[in-house]
Parts: sequence; structure tokens; C-alpha cells
Amino acid sequence: MNILKMYSHKRESKIERERIERLIKWHKGERAAPIKIDVELHKRCNLKCLPCSRQASDFDLNKESMKKEMPLEKWLEIINEAKELGILIWNIEGANEPMAVPELTMPVIKKVKENGMYGIITTNGTLWNEDLIKELVEVSCDRIHFSLDSSNGDVHDYLRGVPGSFNKTVENIRLLNKWKKKLNTESPMLNINIIITKKNYKELPEFVEFCHELLVDYIFVEPLMIFHENAKDLRLNEEERKELPNIISMAKNIADKYGIDNNFATDDKNLNEDFVKSEDKKEVLLNDSSGDENTLLMAPCFKCWNNMTIKYDGLCGHCGLINDGEYIQEKSLKEIWFGNDLESIREKMLKKELLDHCSNCVPSDITQRRRFRKELEISLGE
Repeated sequence: MNILKMYSHKRESKIERERIERLIKWHKGERAAPIKIDVELHKRCNLKCLPCSRQASDFDLNKESMKKEMPLEKWLEIINEAKELGILIWNIEGANEPMAVPELTMPVIKKVKENGMYGIITTNGTLWNEDLIKELVEVSCDRIHFSLDSSNGDVHDYLRGVPGSFNKTVENIRLLNKWKKKLNTESPMLNINIIITKKNYKELPEFVEFCHELLVDYIFVEPLMIFHENAKDLRLNEEERKELPNIISMAKNIADKYGIDNNFATDDKNLNEDFVKSEDKKEVLLNDSSGDENTLLMAPCFKCWNNMTIKYDGLCGHCGLINDGEYIQEKSLKEIWFGNDLESIREKMLKKELLDHCSNCVPSDITQRRRFRKELEISLGE
């Protein structure tokens, strides 16, 4: 697989090259800016997805979010700071639905594009309307990830916890394609995210066919992550895991036929046995960095050298799984990035001392890190 194909324009190949160049600087003892920032604009959501980490919360996240959300003005300031620092990718994500607050999300996307950054948004797809879709295309957002867990509406709605969600999401995907065609543009690139569970794993080949009908550019799969007890019922058992390679092979043939890129049957192999079976990802991370030397090249995670995250309440660090750290209301992005807290985490990673939240590392981060390590090895001649 061409690892740059996830990006929708030729200039984004330069972003991935720049990522490696910045890692090389850190490896040599120099300092460099992060390449990407993941932002959680708020914590609100309209669905009740069974696999979601929100289900583990013992309080109402929508109400809690409204108490602590940062105002639009602060986010616009942060975008300017991000540009000044040298961040190239602005990724809107989180355990939420960005379009639950369109008056926050849309101005942020517009500002990101005005500042020349690569803009990505992940959405469940149910809260858009034609005007918002049209605006998204007009501002040239680079990539949109729609979460779709089946080509069967009943299965999708069961996993999403709200009847009718499938039809709304598919309708908005079709509206996106309509406006891309109408405005004669390839942006935003259309990605589909699917979480593989015992409810949908068998239909992966049919799902690829459905994605072809929807003019999907990229299929992004994640194995089920266990964030709460009820999600365990959705996990594949041993017999189902044995079936999976054959199902993946059939899905790969269909994806190849249509030229749909993906991360399940390419170099990434996001549905490998170690991901589908494992609950605690620390062992996987340490196995990947099993060399004796305490260098960046053999660190179990690169995020503290390449990535920043800002939560809805201003908590700022290197990873979306953090639950403590510094706050953007108190320091600038630059101060946090080059500050003592993140430097301490970098030192731990060099010593292969994983943090508690590393147990929940998502497979796509791990497979991407494997690619980055290979590229780094080639660039360093090691």
C-alpha cells in the first residue's frame, strides 16, 4: 500500500515526509514542532454506540461538556497558535459528535483551512444537513470520516443505539458526493470508519461493495476495543477469529477490484490476530520496541514527539487517552509542547516506560507507528 494514499492531495505526501524529518531531528537531539493536533471540541453526542468509551461513564457527558467547553474564540486563538508553531494537520475527533455543536465546529473548520492546515473531521453522520454539507465542501475540508458499522441498517442501528441512524448517515454521505460533483472537487476525501464486532465481521466483503456504491475513497477499520463490560459481548470468539482471515481475503479482492484503499488488507493489517484478540495493548507496544537501545527509533510510541491533543475542557498533551496534564487556558501550545511535562513523558518512552493509558492504545496508532519506524530506519540507514 502507498502509505500516503490516505491523504487526498499530492501536497499531503510532503506532510508524511515532514513527519519523518521532524522525528529525525528529535533522534539527533534537536527539537521540532508536532506535525498533528487532535482536538475534541466538546463532549456531546446524540448516539449511544455500544462499543464507545462513553458507555463507561457514570455521569451525563453531554451535561458535563456544556459546563466545561471552551468558547469558539479560544479555539480560534489556538488555531493561530498551531499555525505559528508549525502544526500541519488539524484533526477533529473525540468521544463525541462534532456536529452536535455546528456553531462551534464549522467556524473551526473554516479557520483551519484559512490558515492552510490539513483539516480532518470524524462524524457519525446523522446531524448534518445539505447546507452544512455544502459549506464543508466549499471550505475545502480535506478529509471526512463517516462512522458506518454495516451495510445493513438494522445491524448499524443496533450498534449505534438509535433507530434511523443508518438512513441519516447514508443520506448525508450521498449529499456529500452530490456537492463534490456539483462543485467539481475531490475534497473532502471520503473515508468510512467501521469497528469490527461479532455482529458485522462476516459481512466485510458486502460492506466493501456497499462502500463502492457510496464512492468511498478509503475504508478504515478498527478491531473492537473493550472500554466497558457490556462491550465484551461484541468481541469475536476464537472460532470467529479463525474465520476472519478468509473473510478479509474476500474483502481484499473486492477492494482491489474497485481500487478502494484500506487498512485491513494492506501493509497496516489492522485486523491482525494480535489486535483482535488482545485487550491490553502494552505487550504489543513493547514487542514492537524490543531492541535494547533507548533511542527514539526503538521507543514504543512516537506521539510525544509528533502529536498534540486538546480535550474539550482544555486539557492538553500528546495523546487522546490522557486524563491529566497541563491546560491550554494556562499556557500556550508552544510552552506545553516544549515544557517539562511532555519532556518527562519523552524520557519515559525512551526508557520503554509505558503510561497507564497505553493499555488502551488503538490498533491504527500501532500499525501507523510501525510504518513510521520503518521509514525512520530507512532514513537513518539503520
